[in-house]
Amino acid sequence: MNVRCRSLLFSILSLISFYAFAQKSNPVHDSINKSFHERITLGGGLDGKNSFISNRKAQIWGIKAAADFGNLIQLGIGYYRLDDDIERKIFFTSEGGVIDSAMAEIRMDYVSWYARYVFYRKGKWKFSIIPFQLGVGRSRYMQRVNGEKVFHAQRSIVVYETGFSIGFRATRWLGLGSDVGVRWMVRDNPNIADKFNSPTYAFYVIIYWTEILRTIAPENKFVKML
Repeated sequence: MNVRCRSLLFSILSLISFYAFAQKSNPVHDSINKSFHERITLGGGLDGKNSFISNRKAQIWGIKAAADFGNLIQLGIGYYRLDDDIERKIFFTSEGGVIDSAMAEIRMDYVSWYARYVFYRKGKWKFSIIPFQLGVGRSRYMQRVNGEKVFHAQRSIVVYETGFSIGFRATRWLGLGSDVGVRWMVRDNPNIADKFNSPTYAFYVIIYWTEILRTIAPENKFVKML
């Protein structure tokens, strides 16, 4: 990641931190603080992110779990992986010490933590901003040799994403969501020349686990606490 990208990311994070600090005495800060003392709703579901890797469309699939505080703040965690077969020619040293080449697929997977803030709600619709989604994982090349997977050039990565979200509650137990944002590689893999910085857009299913639990076991003490 070059200096320009690092500076841009640092500026964005600094502005977010400054904004949060500056708003301590206004109604937004008060409502956020109040939401953490209200009822918690558990949720989660499948997630799909469309993006680009070196100007080629690349789809990333994932699964996530989240907790909603007062229907205003959502904190969650998810696991994501690159699910497209993007092939590149790679060079490596074989067991005999000979420089060899082969076709291999780019692989990336990471665990991420994120936050959402609902700034507008009407009926079954809600609109949110995603100030951050920070992921830690790995990227590498995968070569198939006689039916087995052989990995090359593996390095750890750090992914930062931010964006805008729309949610629609279709039923008591299920909903639909969509995100639009951008992805920056805070730390990328220097062994992979492809560029992973990209706009992103996602469509996913929302499962309201708390409502499911309330339907299945309404008298359970733990469920009553939710």
